[in-house]
Amino acid sequence: MKTGRVKKKQSKIVAVLPCRINSTRLLAKPLQKIGRYTILELLIRQIKKSKMTSGIVLAISENTGSDLFVEFAKKFKIKFVLGNEIDVLGRMIKGAESVNADIILRTTSENPFIYWEGIDELIKKHLDGKFDFTFHHGLPLGAGIEIINLQALRLSHKLGNKKHRSELSTLYIYENPNRFKIHKFEVPKILRKPKIRLTVDTPQDLWLARIIHEFLGSKNIPIPLKKIIKFLDDHPKFKKINSDLKIKYKRYM
Repeated sequence: MKTGRVKKKQSKIVAVLPCRINSTRLLAKPLQKIGRYTILELLIRQIKKSKMTSGIVLAISENTGSDLFVEFAKKFKIKFVLGNEIDVLGRMIKGAESVNADIILRTTSENPFIYWEGIDELIKKHLDGKFDFTFHHGLPLGAGIEIINLQALRLSHKLGNKKHRSELSTLYIYENPNRFKIHKFEVPKILRKPKIRLTVDTPQDLWLARIIHEFLGSKNIPIPLKKIIKFLDDHPKFKKINSDLKIKYKRYM
């Protein structure tokens, strides 16, 4: 009797993006406009450049104003789930489970300029090394991404506390390296600019993001991170716009 070779289950990798309206420093950050696009649109366009991810899910807070993100998801035909605003980690897990994903690509939804060129390389390192958690190290704030096994997030949710279930969704993994197989991926030296802020958390951040897009943006083509870094190095007056802002949770980042 012939027996067929059992196929190894292929991992399903999905980007899960937490979304909420409330913020103490800048309201509805993911929906702020940069040029013609919202930050969330720019981010999604970059993630879609990956050939190894199979979808995007918005993990939307149930609080007042969430209908704006639901409308966004329906308009752009993106899957979404609703969940507790405080329990961001729970929302991420719910988002992954809703599409039967077992690996999550994580970045925050207020990041208009991620290292999209490096997504698939990071995923490949994660899979080849059979890691629980793989992340870019040394990039500008807001440019890096994390690749996390769903089981690692479930364990974090189970064993962690309120702080670990907040927007600091991978903090439990960082704090408990003996429980997880972690890979810190060092980016090329030219991209190691951790003091540059590319996330949008304040009006100053938004101002800088709009300047970058005005000078470097073009039709439907994401801006390479190397080009953004060179632009800011060549124009220190722009880099200073948000350089004096304190980085929250510096050790965590």
